[in-house]
Amino acid sequence: MTDREARLRHALAAALERYDDRVGEAFPDEVELKINPSDAFLALVRPSETGVVIEATVEVVARIEEAWAATLNLSNALPSDSQIALLGDHDHVVDIALRWLMQHELNHVAVGHFKLSAGAGIVEGGGLTQFALANQKHRPASPLDQLNPADRKMTPLCLELQADHDTTEIVLGAYFNENHELFRYYAICIALVIFVIERIDREQGNQEITHPRASTRLFMLLAYLVELPYIPAYKQAAQEGLEHMPEEYLPDETEVQQYSKAVVGPVFAACEIIAEAVELPNILEELGGTEAFFADIQKAVLGGHGNIEEFETECAKQWAALKPLNDRLLRMLGW
Repeated sequence: MTDREARLRHALAAALERYDDRVGEAFPDEVELKINPSDAFLALVRPSETGVVIEATVEVVARIEEAWAATLNLSNALPSDSQIALLGDHDHVVDIALRWLMQHELNHVAVGHFKLSAGAGIVEGGGLTQFALANQKHRPASPLDQLNPADRKMTPLCLELQADHDTTEIVLGAYFNENHELFRYYAICIALVIFVIERIDREQGNQEITHPRASTRLFMLLAYLVELPYIPAYKQAAQEGLEHMPEEYLPDETEVQQYSKAVVGPVFAACEIIAEAVELPNILEELGGTEAFFADIQKAVLGGHGNIEEFETECAKQWAALKPLNDRLLRMLGW
């Protein structure tokens, strides 16, 4: 077994353990990791007779390693107060990134995406259409058949955002004031994967749209970080059946400011460094600049807005365009 293969197997084992810990029960299916000998970047999840198979190439590890090495080189050349703030062994970032990717594949299963894909595998990278298997002439009927062609085409983007969100929720865990540095660290690891997948997609010149823009995935990630300190209050109000949020349930404003300074700002700055390291600077243009980007997050997360016209940035507009379909798909899945 090569070191990179071992890294993949360790990442899957850690993801399964994390699922058990966060969800409170073991993952519902048997999971097999199959190492694909291809030299392409490929990670996919598909059903099997005994459970599910996650198929991945060691190139997945290699490309994340390369992207992180380039990011570290850029970061280390900056003044100390502008460098990416990390925890422990810097090489551990690759392992956390791989864990997030494996968790992402597991969450396609946990959310129920195979119910929509008629048993088709769901692919990350590799230049394959996510629903390629579902396009066969004699494929089983799917709930997606009730959608119009335009919505069916956009469905894979929603499934990716759903898996992103649930995976990030599991990896970051519940909000605690003392975990600010850990939230920042995990979010930077997640952003690294998002940038690498986008880099691969552009290298292959894929014309088929099967993934959201990297900028939209980053918008979702940063939006979740902004919302995170408020989630305990939301949950408490929901458990008590309250229609309006009591002011005393919300986090202290000073704490939110400290959190933003320690987590949200540094993660956005790290994204700028990663974008340059993987040679995707135009993603920053899609983010629309710091002021517009975070203004759109405030509208989406704390303002309750969802109309495309209300947003300035391309990433927020794609999120808003996908939201009605995403909500419909979640209803189809019983969520």
